[in-house]
Amino acid sequence: MSAIELRNRGDRKKMMSHVRNLVALAYADGKFSDEEKQYVANVAAEVGMTADEMKQIINDPEGIRFVMPTNDIEKIEQLYDLILLMMIDGDLNENEMIFCRAMAIKMKIPYQVVDEMVAKVINFITDNFYIEDVIGELEETMNV
Repeated sequence: MSAIELRNRGDRKKMMSHVRNLVALAYADGKFSDEEKQYVANVAAEVGMTADEMKQIINDPEGIRFVMPTNDIEKIEQLYDLILLMMIDGDLNENEMIFCRAMAIKMKIPYQVVDEMVAKVINFITDNFYIEDVIGELEETMNV
């Protein structure tokens, strides 16, 4: 489910959870770069999040409960967003990579394919593919 679909469904808790995960990832390397801030702000705006909600997430991320994506496509889209954010500053930090893998496992992406999924998403992003172009292939990988 894309960020716009989340907004259209009015699933505020799921939106807040996803943006919270992005903020947590941004801090995983000890710095929240301007590029990362802009990306998170863009995602928050896409899902219709208010400035106050964004401040709430930044000021009290632990106050936002994790909401499990409800289907494979949501899981893939959220993982894709996380990895895109990880790559946005051009620095593939090990703490960020660990965070992305941990989130994949938390979202119940099968442990056996997590590393393959992360590698594929990194390659797709590097090759300038959009999530819409590769979701089917990632879904196949996830369900092997």
